[in-house]
Amino acid sequence: MEGDLQMTLLPDLFEFAYVPNWFDHLSTLAEMAMPESWRFTYPLLPPKNPDTPILEKYINYVFKKQVIDFNNFSYESNPEYADRIFYLRNEKACFNTGLYTKNYKSIYGCFTRNKRKDTLLDWFFRGFFDDTALDMKFVQPLPDKPGFLLPITGMTYFPAWDIRVNVNHILCDPDNFARLPMAVQRAKNLSLLLETAVELARRKASFEPGIVIPQGYQGKVQFLLPLCLLDTEHTDLAMTLTPMDGYYLGHTCLTLEMAYLNARLIGRPVAPWLLELVT
Repeated sequence: MEGDLQMTLLPDLFEFAYVPNWFDHLSTLAEMAMPESWRFTYPLLPPKNPDTPILEKYINYVFKKQVIDFNNFSYESNPEYADRIFYLRNEKACFNTGLYTKNYKSIYGCFTRNKRKDTLLDWFFRGFFDDTALDMKFVQPLPDKPGFLLPITGMTYFPAWDIRVNVNHILCDPDNFARLPMAVQRAKNLSLLLETAVELARRKASFEPGIVIPQGYQGKVQFLLPLCLLDTEHTDLAMTLTPMDGYYLGHTCLTLEMAYLNARLIGRPVAPWLLELVT
């Protein structure tokens, strides 16, 4: 892109490039990367991609995030820094997936100019490679691993902080309400049940802070608090906690699958209540 004005890139992978054999590429990536579970044991809905649905959502999100960050950056002011977000020069484009090979080498998604006549897209997806691959030979500088904006308090969860629950949004918004277990949706004291579950989770986290984990959301970091609504030993939902000025705002709840996918954007989940979801 040297000598050209910065163009606005499309943040959808399949609108940016022609991508043949997508599921095969994902299988190759799963084999390249450090061993990890990339599918849910009992998915809520059967996925079109039965082998690597978690990996697919992760890569799509990382691509979108890096392109948006690139679009928001002034290329002319510091082209080398822009390349470290999303490399785009002449015949090559690539991004850092944030994943590592078994030898701890970064893995990149790589594109070349599209020469196929049956599609109007400018780019062609070549595959996933480490920095020694032939497709990466002329890529310099290499794009950096995707990052997230940290709150003022960093990625540290403070169990002593109060949690202010936006009960109306969680119980009155149709999308939020649908995520509640069917067994409690008709409860007359649902607001009390929710507040009690949050307080119980906050107390648990005071002596076991590891159950609260960070999640990536719109390029920033929040926290996920596991909620037990039916059984104190079984997690039903995850509440998102946004760090405020000395307290957390619980604005919405996520299904456990949604929580896992968001947590994976930061790193491989290690909390037992999420690990039990995957094979």
